[in-house]
Amino acid sequence: MNRLEAALLAGALLSVGAAVLVPAPVAPTGSTGERPRATPGVRLTMMELHRQGGVPRGWKPRVPPGDAAAGRETFVALGCPACHRVAGEPFSATAPSGPGPELTGMGSHHPAAYFAEALLDPDAVILEGAGWIDDDGHSTMPAYPDMTVRQLGDLVAYLTSLRQPEGTAAGHGPGMMGGAMPVEAVSSASLPDAPAAPPGRTYYAQSYDVLPGRRAAFENWFAATGKARFLEIEGLEAVDTYVDLERPDTPLTTVLAFRDEAAFRTFLADPASAELWQQLDGFIGPHGHRATDRPPLYRASGLSLDLATVESRR
Repeated sequence: MNRLEAALLAGALLSVGAAVLVPAPVAPTGSTGERPRATPGVRLTMMELHRQGGVPRGWKPRVPPGDAAAGRETFVALGCPACHRVAGEPFSATAPSGPGPELTGMGSHHPAAYFAEALLDPDAVILEGAGWIDDDGHSTMPAYPDMTVRQLGDLVAYLTSLRQPEGTAAGHGPGMMGGAMPVEAVSSASLPDAPAAPPGRTYYAQSYDVLPGRRAAFENWFAATGKARFLEIEGLEAVDTYVDLERPDTPLTTVLAFRDEAAFRTFLADPASAELWQQLDGFIGPHGHRATDRPPLYRASGLSLDLATVESRR
């Protein structure tokens, strides 16, 4: 590895965390053809950059563009199929011998930087699962210190190309696709100045971005189909979507308000809900699912000022 590659590799360690298990290193291969060029990002002056705290507003690390076909070759050369299954791939014809989670459709749920850090620093985020953590509390996935930046970009391109297959439910669980949709429960205690909510009411939220070129189609789908489908959900009392321009990676947040937790749980278990969410997922990028007994979006009075009131007290 030359000095430039080493420097770029070190910079990539700043990426967002993940926990994807890969077996012991094997000398990687890959295409040596012409690589795709990265799309130009934000453009600003050095003074503007410093005024924004040293990074552009909403900055996220990027992974060098790669070739998914070459990344597939590297995936095989590294021995990844020994631990990970990818539905439809010939190398997954037999069950993997290792404990790694299934990667089918994984590209629908995580951004590129999520995969990059998992390969460069497996201990950055450690997911609990059988065989995924050693006796010392470290990830059982090995690091790849000799991987070049080109190989990293290719491998990430391959992983992000593994999109959600048709006919599977939204979300994924440990070791398999489909099944129950993973929902993160957010404690009321973690929400500063959380407003009171009607007894029993449950809120379900997800933040996301619309896929490039799909915004108009998304809004048309909601008007023609999505709205009617949401109205059919028993116990659903409101659907609100908010736009946050300070979060360019996930500027939209949709909040579903349910009459009570029982209605929310029924919604999650209903196969029709999975079908509805699968349609919605066809328009949006990676996202999580969160539930709380208080509104997840509100004004925190303890961190806010009403300037007119302040002036009147002077």
